[in-house]
Amino acid sequence: AKKAREMFPKKTVWLYTGYSFDEIKELEIMRYLDVLVDGEFKKELLDEKLHWKGSANQRVIEVPETLQVGRIVLFDD
Repeated sequence: AKKAREMFPKKTVWLYTGYSFDEIKELEIMRYLDVLVDGEFKKELLDEKLHWKGSANQRVIEVPETLQVGRIVLFDD
């Protein structure tokens, strides 16, 4: 993510992870992300109508805003 940010500073950097935001919020990589899709994909919660995520338990999070305000800010496309 750091290299991507350096090489393409105007691109939006996304990370898909099976971890929750709280589990990884202290990692260095978070400083270089714009959007995080957190939570484990759960086939039983699959919903093809969802944008940017595969299952209803996952969240699409605006990382800089979330880190700044100290609470989860969801991405709104």
